[in-house]
Amino acid sequence: MNKSIVILLLLSVAIRSNAQSSDIIRGPYLNSVTSTSAVIKWRTQQPTTSKVTLSIDLQKHSNHTKVSDSNLMTDHEIKISGLLPATKYYYSVGDTGAIAKMYPEQFVITAPTVGSISPLRIWALGDFGDGSTNQLKCRDAIIKETYDHRPDAWIWLGDNAYNLGLDDEYQRHVFRVYQESFFKNTNLYPAPGNHDYGKAKRNPTDISYFKIFTMPTNGEAGGIPSGSESYYSVDYGNVHLISLDSQGELDGGFRIYDTLSQQITWLKKDLSANKLPWTIVYFHHPPYTKGSHDSDREAELVKIRENLLVILERYKVDMVLTGHSHVYERTHPLRGHYGEANSFDPKKHVVERTTSPNHYLVGKGGQGVIYIVSGSGGQVGGQAEGYPLRAATYYNTTVGGSLLLDFNDNRLEAKWICADGQVRDRFSITKEK
Repeated sequence: MNKSIVILLLLSVAIRSNAQSSDIIRGPYLNSVTSTSAVIKWRTQQPTTSKVTLSIDLQKHSNHTKVSDSNLMTDHEIKISGLLPATKYYYSVGDTGAIAKMYPEQFVITAPTVGSISPLRIWALGDFGDGSTNQLKCRDAIIKETYDHRPDAWIWLGDNAYNLGLDDEYQRHVFRVYQESFFKNTNLYPAPGNHDYGKAKRNPTDISYFKIFTMPTNGEAGGIPSGSESYYSVDYGNVHLISLDSQGELDGGFRIYDTLSQQITWLKKDLSANKLPWTIVYFHHPPYTKGSHDSDREAELVKIRENLLVILERYKVDMVLTGHSHVYERTHPLRGHYGEANSFDPKKHVVERTTSPNHYLVGKGGQGVIYIVSGSGGQVGGQAEGYPLRAATYYNTTVGGSLLLDFNDNRLEAKWICADGQVRDRFSITKEK
């Protein structure tokens, strides 16, 4: 149950009890964080009431603000409103009868004011929750890489929990792996993949993903309200993020490549209304890949390439991030390449102004779209017939990794951080003002 409270007071310290903390078996974790609000969720072993206590100052113990819900439940969800943009709030969670202690590593930092040009770091992770050694190494590499500058936002590219996206698989392969390092203090904006749908195949009505996570569906995070947790958008500083569902059969059986679907109708409206300089779209199934999946041979990938990309190009999307194929592949900025891999012509399809092989200059009118498959955060490997992808300027099928995006006003710097800690791909984009 959601509980929305408008906070009119300055927030100060909270306290969490030992009894309360020992009863928590999942979380706390952060969803739907905006510049003025946040959703905090957690799970307890036994049904309890819910309480969140927040504070701007960890050291002071007066005038703290409590937000509570008296209903008994095991899956707890509290929405806090009336927060200040780009502000760090320490928080504790528990039941209404507990006195809790607050810890410096448990906090939420609200999103910056929409349009802000302050530096922003986004971590993109795909195909990860499998309990593998590679998953742990990819996590540890990011922890080390971001020690001095943690991710502001964490986006998932789908196939978040293997093998069927069950609640227990999320618990074992996702929450236990990332709880201490990221869940309790990193703003999460996920997208689903085919494994998250599991036995439900493409029916979104009864899968764990939608029960575990709360997405901003009413436009509270920016963009046009989607009315669906399957897809949504977020304005984070000067970056517009769009999360799509490429697996589900929505509103009567439509997929992401059905241009008359509600999802694509909403996408067009959202892209048309967007005024921010950076636009990143992410979903699970890649339009271009020659890794563990083949975008020439799999019908859903072909249809995404043929039907969806022209829309993304029309609205000058900067980058499309996907997973599904358990490799890393990156293209130059592309436009107009809707055919099979062997039809790729760099003279015709690559749109770039560059001062070096991995730095792109973008004019006010935009250019092509950079497509990245980053699907080796847990699962890794595989080469389809025709590998490597002709449109890719960099590719790797042997090492796992995940992607860091650093935005600073009109400049983006991207790094692929591998499981062994090495940076094997990097590129940058500078936009003309």
